Amino acid sequence: MKILNRELKPGERIVEQNIAQELGVSRGPIREALRQLEQEGLVEYKRNVGCSVKQVTLENIYEVYLLRAAYEILSVKLCDGEFTDEDIGKMECILAQMKTLEPENDMDEENARLVELDNALHLLIVEKCGMSRVVKMWKELHYGDIISLYAGNSDKKEGIERQYTVHKRIVDLCRTGDKEKICKALSNHYMKTVKRLIEEGNLPERPLKYDIF
Repeated sequence: MKILNRELKPGERIVEQNIAQELGVSRGPIREALRQLEQEGLVEYKRNVGCSVKQVTLENIYEVYLLRAAYEILSVKLCDGEFTDEDIGKMECILAQMKTLEPENDMDEENARLVELDNALHLLIVEKCGMSRVVKMWKELHYGDIISLYAGNSDKKEGIERQYTVHKRIVDLCRTGDKEKICKALSNHYMKTVKRLIEEGNLPERPLKYDIF
């Protein structure tokens, strides 16, 4: 949370002992946690320097979203866009929970809940392919949602409200079974986020090799 909220800024060195003292734990768990954060792209280790907060770039989020979209689109094509009434029911349940999020409440808690709900809904889509390796690789990209949410939404309230509308459209299309429209909506969902980050200017802009699928 300190990294995501910019209390620890990009490039700032992270001292294990200081964090351990602040949290009242030994350095062992802190070291393990930092290794996990390194895998998730939030910190980096450099020889003779140690651990520091990694600069989140547009490429980081772009690559994560490109891959997430690719896995979900593959799944929709493999299942031929066919979602059961049970699938749609689960999606609508998640949508209903999204609608109850209150921007006026603790924003950290609401954002964390939003990420959880977002991943749960998209997981239902990627699981339709029935391929465990695809699902596993998709799950490894969960952290990208967290990074983009905090780095990309200058207006957290507006971001929470927007997510319900965007995901409702995806669910409505899943209900129709129109494979091509579902895939297009998923692609637009992810790529529009990248374009919005460019417009907001919250991340360093770099040329993107691909636009949308």
